[in-house]
Amino acid sequence: MEVWPVLVELKIPENVGFIARVAKNYGIKRLCLYKCRVTEESYHTAANAKDVLENAVVVEDLQEFLQRMNLIVGTTGIPGGDYKYLRKELLAPEDLPSVAKGRVAVLFGREDYGLYNEELEMCHVLVRVPTSEEYPVMNVSHAAAVILYFLREIERVQEDDEIATFRDIEVTLSNLVEMLRMVQYPEHRIKRTVVIFRRILGRAGVKKYEVHSLNAIFRKTVSYIKRMNRI
Repeated sequence: MEVWPVLVELKIPENVGFIARVAKNYGIKRLCLYKCRVTEESYHTAANAKDVLENAVVVEDLQEFLQRMNLIVGTTGIPGGDYKYLRKELLAPEDLPSVAKGRVAVLFGREDYGLYNEELEMCHVLVRVPTSEEYPVMNVSHAAAVILYFLREIERVQEDDEIATFRDIEVTLSNLVEMLRMVQYPEHRIKRTVVIFRRILGRAGVKKYEVHSLNAIFRKTVSYIKRMNRI
């Protein structure tokens, strides 16, 4: 298995270095940077993990990078509710090893706003570090230290190439959307339904052949509806 800490638009250079350092502490030598501010201070705080920072993958298109991942984990300090469906069903860090399979990307968001809704939508699971209600939001590097601690052991587990990737699941979801529209499912509910299905499939660690079977069902249903509409 592979664990990929993915830093999303971090503005404080020191945080980038601290996370590189803590990743190497746990034997994780991969790092992805998406529009992060990296300066000499980043290398200073990375200390003996400068190699992790130097070898980090720098991307301009976050979604494209995530295509080959099997599980995408989002992090948040804000719990959800009935009207915050993007932040519902939050896992604790110690629960992550039970759902982590294949290549796992862990998204750590901006120091001020965290992950935006469009980034949370892409995630298969969300994790939140339990903290005091009086002061619940952690520094991103501290949160990374806690979360990566619980993922350190899965680095030693052999990767299963048959697990569906983000791209595989997204193809399935696009066919689901087409089917829902064909049966006149309420348009305003489609987005939420897609998020729910994405998280079910991501948590389950479905195999490629399983999502291909779902694809076949959705495509056959759409094809049948189109034929019936022509009669």
